Amino acid sequence: MLAITIYNFDAKKRDHILNNNQESITKVVTTIGETVRRQRDEAIITYTKQFDATKADDSFSLLVTQPEIDDAYTQVTPAFKEAMLLAKKNITAFHSEQQPQSWQKPCSVGSYGMQYNPIEIVGLYVPGGQALYPSSVLMNAIPAKIAGVSQLIMTTPPRIDGSLAPEIIVAAIECGINKIIKAGGAQAIYGLAYGTASIPAVDKIVGPGNRYVDTAKQAVYGLVDIDKPAGPSEVCVYIDNINYAAYAAAELFAQCEHDEDASGVIISDQESVLKAVQSELTKQFSYLKRQSIIKQALSNSALYHTQSSDEAIAIMNDIASEHLCLISDNAESIRPKIKHAGAIFCGPYTPVALGDYIAGPNHVLPTARAARFSSALSVFDFVKFSSILTASKKSLRDVQPALDTLTSIESLDAHNNSISLRLS
Repeated sequence: MLAITIYNFDAKKRDHILNNNQESITKVVTTIGETVRRQRDEAIITYTKQFDATKADDSFSLLVTQPEIDDAYTQVTPAFKEAMLLAKKNITAFHSEQQPQSWQKPCSVGSYGMQYNPIEIVGLYVPGGQALYPSSVLMNAIPAKIAGVSQLIMTTPPRIDGSLAPEIIVAAIECGINKIIKAGGAQAIYGLAYGTASIPAVDKIVGPGNRYVDTAKQAVYGLVDIDKPAGPSEVCVYIDNINYAAYAAAELFAQCEHDEDASGVIISDQESVLKAVQSELTKQFSYLKRQSIIKQALSNSALYHTQSSDEAIAIMNDIASEHLCLISDNAESIRPKIKHAGAIFCGPYTPVALGDYIAGPNHVLPTARAARFSSALSVFDFVKFSSILTASKKSLRDVQPALDTLTSIESLDAHNNSISLRLS
């Protein structure tokens, strides 16, 4: 029998899940980073063959070639192309609503404003290994293209023979990605940050990955920008109706099947509902394919019983989950009370998978409680703003007394000199 226990909420258990084995992961990632910095392509190829392309021959190269691209188009099915184009259409429509606008207005000293510019070169990390994620290609690339990024460099783990799945290649080309690199893990992140003969050095790295990828992204922050902590998948499910117990169980499994480090919690103020969920977990587990992965991920998961719906909402905000499912007929009245969540899925008929694939909102989301201060990947992740200020000699003279006062208080006479020289 599949065992997952009903608990009262425990912040210590939450923190244990989030920090499990982090010290050992950091040590491994640091070693990989130091090796890539010294040996560049050589190190990335070595690590890629060690961790992913274990049966690749000596001809293995990091860069996807035109013949590989041509071959990929012959292998994908019409059904895949149709589904991918539908997803692309909806994702494009959603993110087109996010385009920032430069502006400039008159002010007391002349005019001021903000000018936005796209980041020039961005590295897109698309996870692999445990599964195939052409959807992540779309989610990474489309908002970047809408923002106006000129160069997109995609890295993704190859298959055991050193090749990439044709669906990944086709999705990348359809999204306008400039280079496709057959490398994953921490070594790919460091390659994007440092640059190699095969991999251009980028200005920013975005995309989800496992704990090694996420740790490497945080390690290179400052040399390059990153989007957010986007590590192992997680879900928080609120349920208040026993009739939806099967849906709650299914959502937990949907995230747990990603990898062994995934996690999830199901919350209810009704113990009878949670017991029904327990039964559904046992029932559904019996026919799922990725049982070994799911079973390990369930050790990071829990069912939480609360004394009230208000307590449940407080816990949901404390967890600040990547995905939050409100499996309730009252979801729209609960939603405004949610302050911290990467993405909110409202109502019993809104599975996370709908958002993950084709609805339009982005599925690259903050994890490990980062939703307290971070947001879903968007067009805003691929642009930066410069403030604009234009003054006249007259307007500068009008505010000179105030400037004299402030520069004097701060004892910055060179600042004052830069003003007075213009007015002499």
